[in-house]
Amino acid sequence: MALALLVSAGLWSAPAMAATEGTDNVGATQGGGGEDGAADTTLGSKGLVWTTDGFSLRVATRVQFRLTYQNEVANGGHGSNGRDFINFRIRRAKTKFSGYIFQKEFQYEVLLGWVNGGDGIVEEAWFRWAVMQYININAGQQKLDFNWEEKASSGSQQFVDRSYTNAVFHESYAKGIWIDGKVGEDITWLKYVIGVYNGVLRSNTDFRNNDRNITSESFTDGIVDGDMMLNLRLETHPLGDVKKTMNDMRGEDEYDQVLFAIGLGVNYFIAGFNNTNLRPDNSGAGATASGRSRTTQDTWTFTLDGHFRWHGLSADIAVFYRHTDFHNRGANRFNPGASYHLGIGDLTDMGWSIEVAYFILAQQLSVGIRFNSVDADDFWTGGSQARLAGVRPDATELGLSVNYYIQGDNLKITFDILMVSQQLAFTGT
Repeated sequence: MALALLVSAGLWSAPAMAATEGTDNVGATQGGGGEDGAADTTLGSKGLVWTTDGFSLRVATRVQFRLTYQNEVANGGHGSNGRDFINFRIRRAKTKFSGYIFQKEFQYEVLLGWVNGGDGIVEEAWFRWAVMQYININAGQQKLDFNWEEKASSGSQQFVDRSYTNAVFHESYAKGIWIDGKVGEDITWLKYVIGVYNGVLRSNTDFRNNDRNITSESFTDGIVDGDMMLNLRLETHPLGDVKKTMNDMRGEDEYDQVLFAIGLGVNYFIAGFNNTNLRPDNSGAGATASGRSRTTQDTWTFTLDGHFRWHGLSADIAVFYRHTDFHNRGANRFNPGASYHLGIGDLTDMGWSIEVAYFILAQQLSVGIRFNSVDADDFWTGGSQARLAGVRPDATELGLSVNYYIQGDNLKITFDILMVSQQLAFTGT
C-alpha cells in the first residue's frame, strides 16, 4: 500500500507540441520564417522560436518538482515493511529542440532528459519527411506509439505518474524506421503508425522493449541476439481529433462538442536472452561458439483503448493482452525426457485501466480518479516445482488527483493519492 503526496509544477513551453506532435498533427508542418530571408525570433507561450528562410528552431523546457510521501505495508511473509520515505525530487527536467531544415517538409526533433540517470539524456531524436498527410517517413528514436497513455506527454497527464498497468505493458523508447499518416480531410477516419525497430530486452525476466541507450554493435555479448520488433498503431477519430492527453482541456467555445477516439496497438517482439535459471541448458553445452544465447522468446502484445471528451469530462479506457513463448535451439533444444518445467513454456499477462477526469472550473481546476489492475502469470525458475517469479506482481491501483492550472499545462500544481495493492508470486511454502 502506498500513499503518495505529489506536488508538481511544470513549465512546458509548448504543450501542443509535446512528444505526440508527430501523431497528433500527422502531415503538419512548422510555422514560416521572416520575410526576404530575414531571421524572426519570438519568445512566448510556445517557447523560444527562431525562423529564417528555409530553417526553423523551437526550444522549450519543462521542469516538474515533486514531494512524495510513501507508506508501504506488507504481509504474508512477502515484500518488506518499512520502505517508507519523504522525498523532494526533480521528477522531470526536459528540453526539446524541434523545427525544420531546408523545407518545411523536412522536420526534426531532439528531446533531452536531464534527470534520466543511467538511461542517457537522449530520449527522442528523429528526422521526418512529411511527404503528404497520407504518408510520412520517419527515422530515429522516439517513444514507441503503441498505447495511448504512454505516448501522451507527461506534461498533460492527470496524475504525476502514469498508471501501474501502463508500467507493465508499455514498450518505452525504440530506434528504427516507421511511416505514419491519416485518411480523411475534415474527419480523421484513420490514423496509423507502422514501423520496424530494434528490440532491446528490458531484462532477463521482463520481456518488453527498452531501447534508449546509445549502444555499439555487438555480436558476442551473449544476451542481444538479432533482436527485432514490429509495431502497428491504428486510431479513428470520427467526430474530430482527440488530443493525446488524459483530460479535456478545451475552452468554453468548443468543449460542448462530443469527441471520442478508438485505438488499437499490436506489437511483436523477438529476442534472445541469457537466463539459465528461467530456462536451463539441459544439454550442458552452454552458449554457441559465437557466444550467442541458445534461448529465445517471442512476445505478442495487444491493446485496445477508447477515449471520450465532452464538456470538461474525459474518460480513457484501455485493455491489454500479452503472450510470450520461449524457444530453445541447437544443442539446447527441449529434452522430452526432462521435467516440462525445464523446457519450453509460455506466459500470458492481462491488464486493464480506466481514468476519468472532470474540470470543476473550466481550464482551471480538475479532479480525476484512476482504477487499474494487472493479472500476470508467474513462472518456474531453475526447474522448480513452484512458480517463484513474475515479471510484475498482480496488482490493483486506486487513485485520486486534483490539478490547479495557473497557466494551463504550462504551469500547474498537482496533488494525488495512490493506493497499490500487490499479490507477489506464489513461493510454494
